[in-house]
Amino acid sequence: MIISENKLKGMIAFSLMLAVIPFFCLIFHSALQYRIPAFADQCVDCLAVEIAGKNQNAAGIYFVPPGTTVGQLAESAAIKKKPENDFQLQDGMRLIMDSDSVDRIILTAAMPSITRLSLGLPIDINKASEEDLLLIRGIGQATARNILALRDKLKRFDDMSQLMEIKGIKEKRLAEIKKYLYVGERQK
Repeated sequence: MIISENKLKGMIAFSLMLAVIPFFCLIFHSALQYRIPAFADQCVDCLAVEIAGKNQNAAGIYFVPPGTTVGQLAESAAIKKKPENDFQLQDGMRLIMDSDSVDRIILTAAMPSITRLSLGLPIDINKASEEDLLLIRGIGQATARNILALRDKLKRFDDMSQLMEIKGIKEKRLAEIKKYLYVGERQK
């Protein structure tokens, strides 16, 4: 078999290109490699904290180890202005950025129920609305209304087992919905 000179040149050019491609991939891969920001990936026993506001670079959900303060989170989220009062973060907390200055945390609140449930965090049965309860698998409109009526009658739930006073909620059903609800601490 005879290979023409043009075919030989083409094979050599093709071989050189194949040899050069990995070199370029190595150089560009290290320059363009995505780095996960601090507190962005989940860990065991982490607290889920949301930052909301106009600063799109800092907005999002962060998973922080217990004992992390707002100042530490602000530093890792590249928020320039430090919070006026530094305190420890709590699970399910929502930090809201100042609308005038996108680099300042001004308010703390609880995450919306839909966000909490999507992250696998339970919602406080003493603060849940009918819409919140309807997000939970196993709770329909009638059950949600019955839960709210019982809460109004009792003034607040002290224990999840009190839900068994509602017709249709027995041990098995309580065990299913208990994963999504908790009894929050009494306000002082």
